[in-house]
Amino acid sequence: MKPLMKGRNLLCKVDVKDIAFINAIFEWYHEVATVRTRDRKKGLIELWVAPDFYEDALKAVNYLKEEGFVKEFEVLEEVGDNWHRE
Repeated sequence: MKPLMKGRNLLCKVDVKDIAFINAIFEWYHEVATVRTRDRKKGLIELWVAPDFYEDALKAVNYLKEEGFVKEFEVLEEVGDNWHRE
């Protein structure tokens, strides 16, 4: 049996006005990542990235930013996958 692969969670800073749009994009591509809002007022979201789709998630972040779909989308840090211990 293969060992369970853990996902990678990215803490991101985005423009507050773009949170719903970003959530909708990743809902459409649900196999890549799930969006969790950490602090709506500060524009902090967490992307729960599927193990096999890490590079795809980073490409999506860069595409949204570079093409001007979102005003701000900065990956602050990788926070691990211990969300269940919060």
